[in-house]
Amino acid sequence: MATESLYNLPEDLKTIRVMMNLVKLEEIYPQVIDFKFEPEELESFIVKNFQGEAQSLDVTVQEHHARIEWRLAKAPGEAEDFNHQALQAAKGRDYIKAIELWRQAIKLYHLDPDFHYNLGLALFETKNFIKGLDRCKEALSICPIYFRAHFILGSIYSKQRQFDAAERHLQHGLLFQPNNVNALINLGAVNSIQKKYDSAIQAFENAISLSPKEAKAHLGLGKLYSVQQDFDNANRCYKLVVKLDPNGRLGTIAQNSLMNVLSSSEGEDFSKHESADRLFAKAHHSFLTSDYAAAEKYLMDYLNLKPRDANAWATAATCHLHCNHKEKSIHAIENAIKLSPAKASFYKQAGIIYDALNMPTEAGRAAQKAFDLGKQDSVVLTLLGVAQYKSDHVQDSIRILQEAVNRNPNNTKARYYFAKALSDLGQKDLAKQHFEEILWSQTASPLKDKARAELKELI
Repeated sequence: MATESLYNLPEDLKTIRVMMNLVKLEEIYPQVIDFKFEPEELESFIVKNFQGEAQSLDVTVQEHHARIEWRLAKAPGEAEDFNHQALQAAKGRDYIKAIELWRQAIKLYHLDPDFHYNLGLALFETKNFIKGLDRCKEALSICPIYFRAHFILGSIYSKQRQFDAAERHLQHGLLFQPNNVNALINLGAVNSIQKKYDSAIQAFENAISLSPKEAKAHLGLGKLYSVQQDFDNANRCYKLVVKLDPNGRLGTIAQNSLMNVLSSSEGEDFSKHESADRLFAKAHHSFLTSDYAAAEKYLMDYLNLKPRDANAWATAATCHLHCNHKEKSIHAIENAIKLSPAKASFYKQAGIIYDALNMPTEAGRAAQKAFDLGKQDSVVLTLLGVAQYKSDHVQDSIRILQEAVNRNPNNTKARYYFAKALSDLGQKDLAKQHFEEILWSQTASPLKDKARAELKELI
């Protein structure tokens, strides 16, 4: 990626060198097409959009790439000392110490993108996602070609289900490092969720061309082929994943997704006497295309043949819930847990189902079990916090819900109940801030109307 400098640079300048892929630049900035054969105009465009805080930005346009050198004054020695100490602390997993040291470095010199990026990573390690995101954004504000920050932002935004933002950052990162396999897989997954299937297939195929034994890419490709009812190619991908990861999580997912080539009689109903594989194939496709009623039917027929398939029971529970079959949903997820009592994700799913059915005690109990088994994400914390709040343990809910919001600032439900708990404890101004955050959020949620009503009560 980096190339040797062609210049005799002063020793007091920090230099970051990258090669920009001009084909990808056109994909992100379509207006480039108008002057892509005019090197001077293209160089001016790149300088305008990618200089940031650089004292100088040298751009050399080549046939399919642009060579960029970004330069800024180096940090003073004392700031670099803090940075080196912080790196050592982070290597020893003492993230609290590392965070404080990087903050000291930034106080002395706030224009080094490495300081902000490293601080962001340490904040992510301590689950402080809001401040971690801010540091990575600041690194990019200073140095827009700092592609590592784009990749980490793409990953975090994807986990927070902000898929447009995730796609934007992943594409910008790949502009400078197009051979990053993990970024290509992440982009493929994001595009799949966005239903940009052609783009998703291209991303996964690019990842596979770079790393042919990358099981995640083959699995993602298999799911896309399933959605498109290209079952031959889907099976080919799933079988390869099973071969690459026979005893791992990805191999298990692929094995459960394997499907026989369906007959041409697509319109026929399947009876319980037909092949279990065919039933599961049809259920799998219906589920992926959000046809939950059809998926529910095929899964129940499948489970009549294979009643000990825990994953199928868990999927059936989701379908039942979408179809408003509440008792069936509870029965299905409880069956899944009986068959796989050590699987944290099943307890998390049970918590979601109980919460949706307004059963806070059961939701809290299931979420606690998921937490104890290692599932400690923002959703599980939300279930725990809401259960505490609905059980009138308002003070106890505050800490849990605040942590849920910290881990995912776009978790509207966690923020809503956090605000309600703050209001109940008399912290009206802080509660108002969080209700307003919900209203400003771009995330669609039925809780926005409730937040608006709560806000009116506080004004």
